[in-house]
Amino acid sequence: MSPAPHVPLRMIATRVAALPDVRVRRIRPLLLPVWQVEVVATVRDAQPYDVLDRYLSRALAETRRRGPAELAAFFGLPVALARRVLAGLAAIGHVGPDGTLTALGRRSVADGRRYRDLPGRRMTLWFDGLGGAPVPWGHGTGSIWLAAPELTLGDGTRFAPLPGAGALSSAAVGELLGRADVADFAGPLLPVTAEVDAMRGVWLPVYLVECDEQRLAFGRAVDGPDPYLGEVLAKIQL
Repeated sequence: MSPAPHVPLRMIATRVAALPDVRVRRIRPLLLPVWQVEVVATVRDAQPYDVLDRYLSRALAETRRRGPAELAAFFGLPVALARRVLAGLAAIGHVGPDGTLTALGRRSVADGRRYRDLPGRRMTLWFDGLGGAPVPWGHGTGSIWLAAPELTLGDGTRFAPLPGAGALSSAAVGELLGRADVADFAGPLLPVTAEVDAMRGVWLPVYLVECDEQRLAFGRAVDGPDPYLGEVLAKIQL
């Protein structure tokens, strides 16, 4: 049996009643419009360096030595071993044809992680339909999305859809990939490039609790008042 899109209204009322210094005026069941975007991405995987990969990469970054013969002499290694390590680094895009580190190789040395860009990974990203801002990854994967703006729970609670702000900006995905906190919205696989493959509107059931002092929002991704949903709903007139 599939889980319900949200808990009954009485459970929200019980949770709110347990909060200190909260005077509830009303609880509104709402459907938040969201854009669900399927992309085909090149993602950046991070792994620990092998010992020789690390040392030869650092030598390329910090000295003028190039090529297997110079590096082998510097570290006291067989030339064949240095050649094999360099070939492996070239295969994952860390060493260019001229024997120097690529931008990916330099970034890996700086961060102490061996990065590898993997193309062709399908990912799902979410953007709220009210302002087009990206939805946190935990909310995207921890929520139940509705394909249509209709929901009535078994206790008779009906959720009212909020009007969306229109089409998602064509620049939204690119802007997200340029953010320093992209992992907060894309999850453990870090996309460095992405092409939109499909997009559809979906709906997220939320309870908006209107209090004398504030608004509280309850979704499924957070156990208790949801700060993210609260911020989204605080920006609109209801």
